[in-house]
Formats: sequence, structure tokens, C-alpha cells
Amino acid sequence: MAVDPLVGRTEHGLHIERLIAEGGMGAVYAARRAATGEPVALKALRRVHAGDSGIESRFAREVRLARRIDHPNVCPVLGEGRLEDGRPFFVMPLFDGVTLSEDVRKRGPLPIGRALGLADQILAGLAAMHAAKVVHRDLQPGNILLVPGARGAGEGEGATTVKLIDLGFAHEPGVDTGDGVTPDSPGSLVGTLLFMSPEQAMRSRAITERSDLFAAALLIYYALSGKLPFRGRGDLDVLVAIVRSAPVPLRRERRDVPRVLDEVLARALSKHPDHRFPSASAMRDALAGVPV
Repeated sequence: MAVDPLVGRTEHGLHIERLIAEGGMGAVYAARRAATGEPVALKALRRVHAGDSGIESRFAREVRLARRIDHPNVCPVLGEGRLEDGRPFFVMPLFDGVTLSEDVRKRGPLPIGRALGLADQILAGLAAMHAAKVVHRDLQPGNILLVPGARGAGEGEGATTVKLIDLGFAHEPGVDTGDGVTPDSPGSLVGTLLFMSPEQAMRSRAITERSDLFAAALLIYYALSGKLPFRGRGDLDVLVAIVRSAPVPLRRERRDVPRVLDEVLARALSKHPDHRFPSASAMRDALAGVPV
């Protein structure tokens, strides 16, 4: 396995220690501030995309939109710059946590109280994001970080704080600029297929704040069952189910779920955005009324 050329280097006062994760657009590293020893995370554009103006534009947009949001349930940007080889990067806090995906795979479906506590924080973060005119567009379990031992905005979740991460697909509501040959290009899907809203799957309507609410409902369903309400043998079948089929009720998977919670999820999973909750705060209020 080739050694990453950034690992072991010190740039902009940041000593880069190891590669944490690599996605389609960027790579995330654990680093430390050379002056203070403070641990941070550094996300840099992948070398394969260096000089690609379309992808660099999307990377810059991720930074710009993240800087609009100041909320304890959204991962902040602490700084930005360019590496010596010219690639853009930005700096975030380095959180010691696991994703919702990892947590459910390891421990199974969550207790109702814990899942609702996490959902409250997810929606609190979304409310702040939407107030800043940012739609996440890729809410999925791998982008929900659960950080132990930190203070959060949600109630009843004890020491765990939710952080919404990875705004790589984020955009202003209803805007599709099309950055060339990237996932933003007209006719391409934006987001993660299993957690898309019908309008994302079909590119039939503008992607708005209510698209994020559809995904939030899928996250809650997943946290409580380890499954999803739209199913099929393959990706195409799932895509068709998202667009055409009614969701499998959560109570069919888990009988201890209150009926009112199934009703909240059914509304958030409405095919037409106008039939969903009007805002993240409204959905959060509805979930607050679910008995635990």
C-alpha cells in the first residue's frame, strides 16, 4: 500500500499524522497544531482532482456553506488554505466518536429514548442549517457522528452529542448549479441513493429543506430498526419504491414503537414535499410529543 505523501508533513502549522478516511472528493487526516498540540482534522481535495475546476468549486462551496452555520450539532470549519502542492484544504475539530451507521451495525437498533434523543439533535442541527439557507442533501448514517462526553443541544441524550458532518453535497435550497462532470451535473443523482427523497431520486422538483426532512425520517427509521422503509432487490428497485411505494410501517418491524411515531414518520416520508412538515423545528416538536 502506497504511503500518503501528506502523512508526516507539517503545513500551515499543522502536523499531519494519519489518513482517517477518503471519499470521492476529499481525504480527511488527523493532524495537530504544531504550536499547541491541539488535535484537529484536515480535509484536503484528493490529488486525483487537483486542477479540476468543477470539483474545486464544489469543495470551496462546502467550506463557504459550513462557515454560515454556528451550532453545536453541526461540525464547524476552523480555517482553510492551500497545501504546498496547490490543493485546497480546510480544518475542523477532531472528534472522537462513531457514526450512526457504525453504532447500529455494532449494537443493533437503538432504544426508543436514545433514538429520539439523537433525532432531536439531528433536527436541531438541521433547523440551524436551514436558517442559514443551507440544505445538506446527503443525510445518511455515515454523516451522523455520535460524540461521547460532549455537551449538545438535544435533551435527554446524556453525554452523546450529534454532529452533522460532510457538507460535500450541500447547497442553497432549490439551486442546482451543475459544476461540470460532478455529482451536481444536470441529470445526475445528488446524495446517497438509499436515503434520497423522491425529488432527489427523480430530479423532478427542486431539492429543498423538506428533502432533508425526508432523509431525517429515514435516519430515525434506520436507528430504530436497522432497516429502511423502502426496499427492493437492487438499487433500481429501491429507487422505484422511494418514488412510488408506501413506506413499510415501523411498527411492523418493532411492536414497541408508539403509533404516533409511525404517524410522524409517515408524514415526513410523504412523496410530495408540501405534505411533509413545514420545517425541521415543526418535525422536532412533533417528535417531542412521542411517549417514551
